[in-house]
Amino acid sequence: MRKPVRGLTLVELMLVVALLGILAVVAVPGFQSLQQKTLMRAEATRLLTALNLARSEAVRRNIPVSLCPSSYAVSASLDCHGDYSAGWIVFSNPGRSPEVSAGSLLQAYLPLHSQLQLSNRSGTRLADELITFMPDGSAGRNRTLMLCSRVRPQLASWSLVMNIVGRSRLVRDWGECPLEPPL
Repeated sequence: MRKPVRGLTLVELMLVVALLGILAVVAVPGFQSLQQKTLMRAEATRLLTALNLARSEAVRRNIPVSLCPSSYAVSASLDCHGDYSAGWIVFSNPGRSPEVSAGSLLQAYLPLHSQLQLSNRSGTRLADELITFMPDGSAGRNRTLMLCSRVRPQLASWSLVMNIVGRSRLVRDWGECPLEPPL
């Protein structure tokens, strides 16, 4: 008597490959959305951390401390320019000006991920303002910065909401992301 041969037939193998293909088509878009949501949350948290650092250093040092857009982490050019997509710096700022002196730098941050954009809450212009915290921790005015996905603008945004006394918090889906990038 011969032993039965163990293994897969060509038909069984083709069925398995077809099922894997169908699963991949269904699962990949959901995974990409999850990946974008995670990226947005991580970048929003990184910016919130920088705002909290600037505020706490202003109180601790008893001098104004600012956060501004800068490509310093990549280019080593110590100045405030552009928008926050290029990165940002936290620096002590007794004169409350966008001029950064060599000894005033406290922290530099890498650019935002290229798939994301940071704008005002209405999504009409990119975030490019100097944010200064006073020695009492106040910020001078209310601000909302909205982080959106360039790849999937239909995803819920993350907003950094800062009140006049300087307290910052993250809020999900507070403002609609623009379909076209702001200027």
